[in-house]
Amino acid sequence: MELRHLKYFVAVADELHFGRAAERLGISQPPLSQQIHALEQRLGARLFERKGRGIALTHAGTALLPRARGILVQAERAAESVARTQRGELGELHLGLMSSGPFTFVVPRVLARFRERLPYVRLQIHEMATSHQIEALEQGVIDVGVIRPEPLPDSIKAIELFKDSTTAVMHASNPLAKTPGPIHIRELADEDFIFYQRSLGVRFYDEVIALCRKSGFSPRILYEVRELPTIIGLISGGFGVAVLPASVQRMMVEDVVYRTVADVDAVTAVWAIYRADVDNPMVSAFLEIAQCLASKQAASIGK
Repeated sequence: MELRHLKYFVAVADELHFGRAAERLGISQPPLSQQIHALEQRLGARLFERKGRGIALTHAGTALLPRARGILVQAERAAESVARTQRGELGELHLGLMSSGPFTFVVPRVLARFRERLPYVRLQIHEMATSHQIEALEQGVIDVGVIRPEPLPDSIKAIELFKDSTTAVMHASNPLAKTPGPIHIRELADEDFIFYQRSLGVRFYDEVIALCRKSGFSPRILYEVRELPTIIGLISGGFGVAVLPASVQRMMVEDVVYRTVADVDAVTAVWAIYRADVDNPMVSAFLEIAQCLASKQAASIGK
């Protein structure tokens, strides 16, 4: 039994007239009659009987009709589901996200626009350090990542979304927190520093070290930790200072003060990364949305 048999059967059942059903289906009447006869033979039951000048459903035909309609609806939905998946409108997108990502201006808006544009795509978010995202992307665990710049293997490509300035984070009791305005890295020379573990983000770690050395000192590292909330929490408790991307200033915590770093080199970028051999319309849609919103953000800052 084929779907076209059920489609022909439903058309005849709706019209109760072979001629009108054939016209509705865009075929001639003899082939339609042959297909209905073939279906009846397949089922071993008559589906229609003559009644006066017309036809009527038999008991077997009446029993089959709702089931045939249901099968055709399910088949149509399955075909539409496949088509939407092929267009990237249905499925799952696995996104790697660094811990500071949600605090940037662009990333939350990209996620919101993606959900708005592709409401039937389930966005699976994996909070991962930069180095872990690169590995997860190579292994196919995630489809796209949002990271701070890092050296990438040839199999991974990147697009820059935006640049982020840096901020010095300190406890409110720190004398440097009393004066408003930007601060120079050299003013932190006598402070204890809290860093992300280098293995989690090599380039940003090295960039902060380089900024300090360019200013004439090597930072005295008190702690190296894994998570952004840990850094902020330690500083809230009076432990040391940190140099972090300026977007973390949106994390408002009691007794924590942010001072913009004035040094010209104190800038970091945010990248979207993806596999070079990617052929996933959902990834393409995400990157398109990210680039569009990042461009608008850059244009608004430039005005």
